[in-house]
Amino acid sequence: MDSQTIDAVSEWDSVPVESGYEGLHRLADDGFSGAVSTGMTWAFVLNGRFTGVFEGDIEDFEDAELTAYRAPDPALPLLFTMREIGGETRASYYTNKTPLSEADSTLSAGGFTGYVELSENVLSGDYYVVYYGGKSMSAAFVGSSERLLTGDEAFERANDEVGIYEVKEVDVSIVELPEIETDDEPEASAAATETSAEAPDETPTEPSEEASEASAAEVESSSEPSSTDSTAADATAADATAADAAEAASEAESAQSERAADDSSKPESETAEPADTEGDETEPPEADPATTTEPKQDAGAPDGQTAEPTAAAADQSASADQSAAESPDALADPQAGDGDDPFSAEEKWREARSIPSLDPSESSTKNGEANGSAKGGQKQKERPSKRQRKQQRQEARQRRRKEEQQAKRRREAAAAAAAESAEETGESAEAIAKLKDKLEEAEERREKLAEERDELEVERDEYRQRAEELNARVEELESEVERLKTELEASNGGFVAEESLPPEKALSGTNLFVRYQRKGQATLEHARDGEASRQEVIDNLRLEHHTTFDTGGLAVDGVPYEEFLHESTEYAFAKWVVTDLLYEIGETGNRSTLADLFDALPSVDRIELHGVVGFETNEGVDEREFDVIFRDQMGDPLFVADMNTSRNAATQAMVSSLVNNARSVAESDDALATAFYVTESFFEPEALESVAEETSGGFLSRSKKKSFVKLSRKQGYHVCLVEARNNEFHVNVPDL
Repeated sequence: MDSQTIDAVSEWDSVPVESGYEGLHRLADDGFSGAVSTGMTWAFVLNGRFTGVFEGDIEDFEDAELTAYRAPDPALPLLFTMREIGGETRASYYTNKTPLSEADSTLSAGGFTGYVELSENVLSGDYYVVYYGGKSMSAAFVGSSERLLTGDEAFERANDEVGIYEVKEVDVSIVELPEIETDDEPEASAAATETSAEAPDETPTEPSEEASEASAAEVESSSEPSSTDSTAADATAADATAADAAEAASEAESAQSERAADDSSKPESETAEPADTEGDETEPPEADPATTTEPKQDAGAPDGQTAEPTAAAADQSASADQSAAESPDALADPQAGDGDDPFSAEEKWREARSIPSLDPSESSTKNGEANGSAKGGQKQKERPSKRQRKQQRQEARQRRRKEEQQAKRRREAAAAAAAESAEETGESAEAIAKLKDKLEEAEERREKLAEERDELEVERDEYRQRAEELNARVEELESEVERLKTELEASNGGFVAEESLPPEKALSGTNLFVRYQRKGQATLEHARDGEASRQEVIDNLRLEHHTTFDTGGLAVDGVPYEEFLHESTEYAFAKWVVTDLLYEIGETGNRSTLADLFDALPSVDRIELHGVVGFETNEGVDEREFDVIFRDQMGDPLFVADMNTSRNAATQAMVSSLVNNARSVAESDDALATAFYVTESFFEPEALESVAEETSGGFLSRSKKKSFVKLSRKQGYHVCLVEARNNEFHVNVPDL
């Protein structure tokens, strides 16, 4: 059984119950609704009737300890029974097209047995409507906590939801409870003989094979529409009631046969199954004139010898059928009906357990002749074994289930035929009127669509002509573009920009490399050692650029990329540092006062434009941005520089930002030698004073290094302020 169902049932209130079959019968007598379990076997009970046994059989409850759970609402046991059985999905509907209330009316009128589940595309919960014989009960599990709603509240909530619900038909069969065996069965059998002899009128007349066939024929004829529908329906109801009475009689006789000693008592129980015996007629037993006031007659007796109890039973069955039609769900409501439906007959049979069964000697023989030796008294037969009684109970139970299914099919066929006839008769005129209205609407719609079609055809022709004109215009413009491209190539020396980049992005993706045509000739190291002249170094040194993007056909500010790069202040400053600065320091005699800067110049390998310097701190990795970064082969920063390319003067804040950022880098990396600030205008006095304060070193300072920011006794860096004009650079601080 489904684990979620077991969890839900286990939360119900438990009730005390006796063990074994006695506990099951006590729950049935009390009209209990809920679930009973022993071990892995579960049974659901509704109003005292066992609707299903799962993960085992009813015999598993014999002499077993039972646990009973009372359901908070009668709808839950029947719902869980149907969900465990499974059933067949007949249809699925969308609530916006077919409301749940409309489907509920149709299912109730058709005597439907099954349930409706509304859960697909519904976020608020799962909603159920359970039907048995057309009568419905509602339940809902709302929210993530699956709060239980029942009755009208659950149905109204479900009817207001939007989603897809499924209609599932389920065949539910009542589970028969085994007899409670007692030690005084022989005495009870003798008492039953006397009781049945004193009250013969209480034994219902058994239906013959011809009566069963006539009832089936009348059910089939009721499905055909005619002007006498009410008469046919009454006849069908009477036949169905007669079948119910026959089922009750067969159940009583089966119970009596279970207490018989051997197979000689079986013919009386076999008469309850006329559909399985073809061509054989079984006559009821003839009772002793001394104990029976009126003999019982079968269907094959002469017309003048018809028994009065038979007519009385038929009248009683007809009235019971009318009551059953008004309340079709005797399972869900134990008070419904007058007690003549199959389940009421079942209750009568259960009450008859205290009445002993007839003596086997009084049972009819296979050819219908009575055993006359009963008048002289018969010797009571031996009591049957437990295995024989169990086999007899199983056979009787199988016969009763088959008869219940046949009766159910007859009732469903009659209800469906009646509903279909009423719908066809009452809806024909309305359907014709609706079809006429739809036809008129369709004709109006067709005329309107024809007008729209004509208008669209006119618009289509206009747009087609317009498209031809635009195509001609596009061809003219394309030829004009080609002409202008040719002129542009001629004016720019053949360059045509295919892609453009902003200056900031173009510079940030560029790196310059210091390379020599011949490393054995004039290099910066030779210049530092005084072994090469300035011109020799310039002729041998070259700056190569590498980019993270394709420069073919690339334009920056409307000019080719390489032209933009060579005209930029960053490129010009980098070239001045590696070709001229070393000679300016040496020629002015500042080689010792700017020793850190002078000695680091030959180590420059790569120049990064608009880059970032990362360094380790106690809190992790930190970064500082600079416009130009000079690095050695290991990638360590040697010089950093910021640029002011505007025409405004460089302020104190600009210079202080450079000094602070350079200090942060120098404190974690002693390779930093100099920080440059380059401006294309001039420096404000406050900026000059700020640098002087940072590099003064205090009153007692003995440092001979110019413009030097001292971090420790052996660590620090130079700060140089450079002015750029007309691609020429001049060191303002320190004064060379």
